[in-house]
Amino acid sequence: MNSRIELNKDKQKDIDKEKQAAYVKKIVKRIVLIIFIIFLLVFSACLYITKIGTTSLIVNEEALVNSKIPDSFSGLKVVQFGDLHYDNNDLLKDVVNAITKRNPDLILFTGDLLTDEDLTPKARKNLVNELKKLEATLGKYAVLGETDNDEALSILIDCGFTVLDDSNELIYNESNEPIMLVGLNTNNDVIDYNKAFTNYNPDIYTITIFHKPDYIDEFVDTYQTDLALAGHSHLGEIRIPYLINLASKDYASKYINSYYEINNTKFYITSGIGTDTYDVRINSRPSINFFRLRKTT
Repeated sequence: MNSRIELNKDKQKDIDKEKQAAYVKKIVKRIVLIIFIIFLLVFSACLYITKIGTTSLIVNEEALVNSKIPDSFSGLKVVQFGDLHYDNNDLLKDVVNAITKRNPDLILFTGDLLTDEDLTPKARKNLVNELKKLEATLGKYAVLGETDNDEALSILIDCGFTVLDDSNELIYNESNEPIMLVGLNTNNDVIDYNKAFTNYNPDIYTITIFHKPDYIDEFVDTYQTDLALAGHSHLGEIRIPYLINLASKDYASKYINSYYEINNTKFYITSGIGTDTYDVRINSRPSINFFRLRKTT
């Protein structure tokens, strides 16, 4: 017969085993919970940077106030978009809807319509069908990017865009006071700035569109433009605080943010629509820029 002490020891051992089992069970639950949370965070991050971050469109709205803007242009609505790198028809439809909703007077495309891959006949048809829906009372204008081949040029022209190749146009709106629109082809080995800015007049409100942002330093001191619009960089695609961006590109290494003011030039760089260097975006969602011109006295 076991003594009382031995029975108490056996009972205590059973109690200790139960406590140990409960403790192990608690630890296992915590580990499983931590693993689940980590998995959820990783899944959410992957979902954001590959889906939401690359397809959730932003519209950046800005009021541009300048005494050089003619009275007839006060209230003018201008849309800039670029770097489409077309391969997502749903995203293109979102872009077209966002632009159409704002009833723009002027639509400006700042280059890189296509990807490096050839378009299928169906993809070309879809792209053309969507771009033809874009309407602007004073016209649609474009410059070319480095991925834009003869097919891209043909598509833009077919869809009603005037492609500016180191050239300019005076745009009128119900008066004899114009604004000037200049388009630079930054694919050219040598840009003919004298040709592009023919008849430049510092008293005329001037908008200059081009693809690669760092080229602004080559003309802004000689031909001061009031509004400069570029793309190309996608604002880095991957932007991490204090590391700036991890996907910088040639001719987009100096001007890496979305806005600069250089003397009296307001310079906006769009994050673009599609992806290029990587198929992800972090802190650089696809966007279009929407401007309203206002005259001051």
